[in-house]
Amino acid sequence: MAALDLRDVRTVFLDRDGTINVKAAEGEYIMAPAEIVLLPGAAKAVAALNAAGLRAVLVTNQRWLSKQSANPTLFAAVQDRLVQLLADEGAWLDATYHCPHAADSCDCRKPLPGMLLQAAREHGLDLAKSVMIGDSDVDVMAGKAAGTATVLLRSGGGDAAGADAVVKDLAAAVQLILGAKKSRRVRRSEGCLAAFERYAQLGCLKRQSNT
Repeated sequence: MAALDLRDVRTVFLDRDGTINVKAAEGEYIMAPAEIVLLPGAAKAVAALNAAGLRAVLVTNQRWLSKQSANPTLFAAVQDRLVQLLADEGAWLDATYHCPHAADSCDCRKPLPGMLLQAAREHGLDLAKSVMIGDSDVDVMAGKAAGTATVLLRSGGGDAAGADAVVKDLAAAVQLILGAKKSRRVRRSEGCLAAFERYAQLGCLKRQSNT
């Protein structure tokens, strides 16, 4: 799916760390609710998707859960905090998927498309009318493998990593999608107006021929 088809998007897949919230330091993980800090404008961007009737689906790798000492309730608590922070700004996630596995041990860990494919099966999503947004090359690769459009978040530009579009943050990505959809509505309205004017003109000519 090419970037120009963003006007057809119905579902937006979202990475979590580095896309919606501040990423943990290299080699570390967000393991406590207090560690969740939303990135500027992220909640409002998700709320804009909600308001536009687009589905927002979270897909996140959480490899730390594969450790024997990991406590899954910590992940649940972190997610609950994320949901609350989004709700505070009128935003919500329609579904959440996470991969708790170590690298090379499953088919759901990004860059593989397992989480996206599962979401599509369980919610009847059309992947050809979806877009994957994330801050990492693996997000782009997962989206490509699933057949979605891809938007890479990379402040200051840089290598597109094969993404259909590169923007600085989630707010800019959402603006790109909603702008494409708005332009389609404008073209449809102009088409309807032109058709109405042609119809009215024909009606006028017909009345004149009958006088």
